[in-house]
Amino acid sequence: MSLRRHPLAKHGAAVLASSVLATFAFLGAAVAPAQAAPEPQPNPSLADRCGLDIGVVLDLSNSLSDRDVDDSKKAAKAVASGLTGTPSRVSVNSFATFGPDGTNDPIAATSVSTADSVSELNEQIDALRRVPQDSGGTNWDRSLGQLNAAHHDLVLFVTDGKPTAYGVPGSERGNTDRGTRTDQIDIDKAIESANELKSQGTKIVGLGVGSGINEDNIKLVSGQTAGDDYYVISDYSGLTEQLREIATKSCRGSLNVTKLIDPGAGEHGENTDVYRGEGWAISSPDSVDGVEKTTNADGTVSFKLKTPAEGVQASEEQQEGYRLQPQSGANAVCTADGREIGTKNIADGFELTETVDTDAIVACQIINEQIPGALSWKKVDEDGKALAGAEFTLTGPDGRDFVVADNGELDADEAAGQFEVTDLAWGDYTIKETSAPEGYVLADETQTVTISGEKREAAFSDIVNEKEAGADPDGDASADPDGAADAATDPAGGEDGSTDPAGEEEAATDPDSSGSEDAATDPGDDGGTSSDPVGQEDATTDPNGAADAATDPDSGATADPDGADGAATGSDSDRSASADPSGNDSASTDPDADDSDAKNSDARTSASSTSADGTTSADGATGSTEGSDSGSDGAHLPRTGAAGAMTFGLLGAILIGGGIIALLVTRRRKSDLV
Repeated sequence: MSLRRHPLAKHGAAVLASSVLATFAFLGAAVAPAQAAPEPQPNPSLADRCGLDIGVVLDLSNSLSDRDVDDSKKAAKAVASGLTGTPSRVSVNSFATFGPDGTNDPIAATSVSTADSVSELNEQIDALRRVPQDSGGTNWDRSLGQLNAAHHDLVLFVTDGKPTAYGVPGSERGNTDRGTRTDQIDIDKAIESANELKSQGTKIVGLGVGSGINEDNIKLVSGQTAGDDYYVISDYSGLTEQLREIATKSCRGSLNVTKLIDPGAGEHGENTDVYRGEGWAISSPDSVDGVEKTTNADGTVSFKLKTPAEGVQASEEQQEGYRLQPQSGANAVCTADGREIGTKNIADGFELTETVDTDAIVACQIINEQIPGALSWKKVDEDGKALAGAEFTLTGPDGRDFVVADNGELDADEAAGQFEVTDLAWGDYTIKETSAPEGYVLADETQTVTISGEKREAAFSDIVNEKEAGADPDGDASADPDGAADAATDPAGGEDGSTDPAGEEEAATDPDSSGSEDAATDPGDDGGTSSDPVGQEDATTDPNGAADAATDPDSGATADPDGADGAATGSDSDRSASADPSGNDSASTDPDADDSDAKNSDARTSASSTSADGTTSADGATGSTEGSDSGSDGAHLPRTGAAGAMTFGLLGAILIGGGIIALLVTRRRKSDLV
C-alpha cells in the first residue's frame, strides 16, 4: 500500500532551497558596507572687488505664508536696488518640489548699472507667484543644481526648512516623494549639487529663516562659519536688510562710473535708444586700485576710494566723434547710497562737491552723444559745370526717404548745383536723383556712403547729367552753329522769319545762296526755288518795291503783262505741260497768251507768289526758272528730271512688250483648240 505524499512534502525541496537563498541574500545585504555620504567641499572666498555676479535663490514651498513670500521678493529687490550703478549682475531663481519651480521662469542675470535696468529687474521679481499645493515641497538639490554652469560669484540661498525632495520626483524609478518627509538621499543630493557650484568658484551663503531651521543642514551646503558662510534669521521681515548687507559688502567705499551713449543726436538714425558704452577709458586720481580702468560690457567701471573720500574726481578719455552730453548742465549725475550728491564740471569729467562716507557706494552716470554728420555732393554736366534745379531722394539708415531739392529747405549750400545736408545721425545713406535739371537726362546711378565717428563729413561723387537729344539748355535750341539764321531767326536781318528788312533772307535760309532761299530748294539752281536768285524779296514782303501776290497789282499774280509767269511755274527755258511754251501767262491770268491747256485748271494762282523778276512759287512749292520738271499736274508729280523720264519710258516699253506677248499666246491657244 502506497502512501500518498502531502502537497507540502511534494514541493518541500524547492521551498527549502528558496528559503536558504533568501536568507543568505538578506544576511549579505545586512553585512554589506553602506554607501558613504558625500563630503561637503569648502566654501570659496569672494573676490575683493565691486561688480560680482550674484544669484538669489528663493524658497516658495508650502511652509511659507503669503507674507513670507512677499518679504522674500522684497529682499531680492533690495539686493538689486542696493547695487544700482555698480558693475554687478543679479539673477533670481525659485524652487519648491521642483527647481525651477514649474510656475515661474528663472530671471536671468541682469545688469544693475542703471536705474532703468534695476526697475525692469524688480518688476520681474514682483511678478513671482506661489506654486500649487501639490508642488510645495522643498528640493534643495534642484534649487542649487539649476544654477550649474551659470558661473555666479555668489549665491544667496534662502530656505525655511529641511530638504524633502531631490531630482525630479516622479520621473525616475524609486523617486516618488514630492516633499512629504526628509530622507538622507534628499540631503546627500543637495550636498552634491552644492559641491558642483563650489568647484566652479561660486560661494554659497545659506540663509535659514524661522525657528525650525536646522543649522547643521545649512552648513552642509554652504560652510561652517556663521556670519560668513551662513546666517540664521528669525523671520522673513529681517531678510531684506540681511541680503542687502551681504550683497553690497564688496562695493562699500567705491566710486562707480557708468558710461551711456546717446545716438539720438542727428536726424534719420536707425537706433535712438541710449545704450551702455563698452571700452571707454575712465580715470580717477582718488583710486587706490589703479588710476585708469576700462568700462565693461555694461558700460561700468569701479574704483576703490581713498579715505577720506573728499573732492573725488573722475574723467574720461574722449573718443572720436563723441562729446559729453550735459545733464541739467552737469557732466555727471552722482549718488551716494542712493542719495543724490553735488558735482562740478571739470575737463571731460566731474568732481564731487561734498565728502562721502568711507563705506558709501558712490555711483555716477556720464552720457556721451554722437556728434551729427553731414553729406555733400554736386550736380554737374558732362563738362563739370554746375547745374541748378535738380532734386534728390536720400534714404537714411532708418530706411526712411527724404527729398532734397536744390536750395530747398534741407539744402544748406546756397550755391546752385551744390548740395549739403547737415544734422545727420551715423549710418549708411543712399542717394538717387528724382528730378533732373531742365533739358537734361535723369541720372540713373545710385550711391551709398557711411557717416561714422571717424568720417562725419561724407561726400558723394559728382552726379553728372547728359543733355537731352535736340535740347538746347542755353535757350538757343534752333540756332545754326555755323552762323546762318534758322527758321525763327535771321541774324543778318535782325528780324524773325516773317520779315527780312534787308531783302536778303527767306524764312528758311540757305547760307550758300546769294539771295534769299525758299524752304524747298531747286537742285538746278544755286537759289531757292521760291526765292529771287538776284537778291530780291521774300514771297511774303518786299519792302524794296516788289509787291506781294495779294497786295501788288503790278506783280502779275492775277495778270502778267510781261508774260513772265503762269499759275504753275515755268521750267528751264521751256514750260511744263501746264505752262505757256512761249513764256506767256496761263490762260486764266494772261489774256494775251497764245493757248492754254485745260489740264492747267488745277493751278492755284491764289496760292502762288511772284517776285519782281517774274519767278513764282505755288503752294509753297518750287517754281524755278531753271532745272525743274513737271508732269501734267506739276503740283503732285515728283520732279525726277531726265533720269526719271528714262525710267518711266523703260517701264512703259516693258509693259507694252508684255502685253503683246500675252496677246500672241492667247491667239495661239485658240487656234490649237480649233
